[in-house]
Amino acid sequence: MPWTLDAITGDGSPVSAEQRGRGTFQVLRRLTFPRRIQALLAVILTIFVFATTILFLGPESRPAPINDFIESPPWQPYWTTEQLEPKFAYAQYATSLNYLCNSVINFGRLRRYGAKEDLVLIHPKGWLEGSSRESKALAKLKEERPEIHMRAFDVISTTKGDATWRESLTKFHAFALTEWTRVLAFDSDSLVLNKMDHYFLSPAAPVAVPRAYWLNERSTDIAKQVLGSHVMLIEPNEGRYKKIMDEALRSGDFDMEIVNHMFKDSAMILPHRRLALLIGEFRAKDHTKYLAPEEDEEWNAMGEVSRSFLVHFSDWPLPKPWLPRTKQQWEASLPECRDDDVEREDRPRCADRVMWSGFYEDYDREKSAQCGMLFDDTA
Repeated sequence: MPWTLDAITGDGSPVSAEQRGRGTFQVLRRLTFPRRIQALLAVILTIFVFATTILFLGPESRPAPINDFIESPPWQPYWTTEQLEPKFAYAQYATSLNYLCNSVINFGRLRRYGAKEDLVLIHPKGWLEGSSRESKALAKLKEERPEIHMRAFDVISTTKGDATWRESLTKFHAFALTEWTRVLAFDSDSLVLNKMDHYFLSPAAPVAVPRAYWLNERSTDIAKQVLGSHVMLIEPNEGRYKKIMDEALRSGDFDMEIVNHMFKDSAMILPHRRLALLIGEFRAKDHTKYLAPEEDEEWNAMGEVSRSFLVHFSDWPLPKPWLPRTKQQWEASLPECRDDDVEREDRPRCADRVMWSGFYEDYDREKSAQCGMLFDDTA
């Protein structure tokens, strides 16, 4: 036949299986390269494949050079409410020069006690322009205390009750401070006794307030106990801000009534002791409401002051400390000092009177030291 797939010898006879195996082996031996050549070919082939792969990749698919590496932010699931960098702030509101002075005093004391969080002052929009004493004082404060964040709002007032509290609704503008995760807003007629940074780490809650302990009886059901409003730990929120503003403008009630109407069933309760202390407590004969739920504990005025963070100047009928008072008013308001009262290891004699008068003396000293620039008409 002219051609065949069978192996044959030179004379045309078929090749045996044994001969075919030896022949194949000899062919393979002739095609086998030295080991060094094999290694070199393998390296060349690997480089060729890698280079071809890189060449045909698009720019967006090519690996970036090491020196061009940009660190990406940590992954965060879209369903979480956790913030990478929560911001906290203390907030004070001022609707008069006296309240502006009080805010300056308290901000200064917070810093001296080591508070690290931001300081925010809520003030009337009208103070931003003009030549009024308030406008001059605010401008001077911005110059002297640039670390204070200024936020201008409309003043909210009510026609009800005593003029002392008519503009207290302005404090609710703290709910609009959405630049901060959490805000501790407290009335400016208070005196800071220590830093309160740890309250910002309280369990999450839209609103957290202490109870108005002086208005609640021990027998009163917890659900019916009155909430205080002179200290509020809040999570600013635009929707909540609108609701509370609408309620304030609609009802015309005071701040405490509004807080109780809107948050009585939902607010987280902060322990009133150490945070909601009234200065009038040092003139009281019975301290069971303040000491609750440890009513059997002995009252120690000096001990309470040393452990407290804030004291509120609520001392009727004595006027607020920045208002004029007569010698007769002062002497009539002094806490009792019995003849049989003696000094003890943990308290001085007449501790209530010593602590009480000390608050007023501290305020007068702070006002002279920090508020001179605010009351300088030539500024």
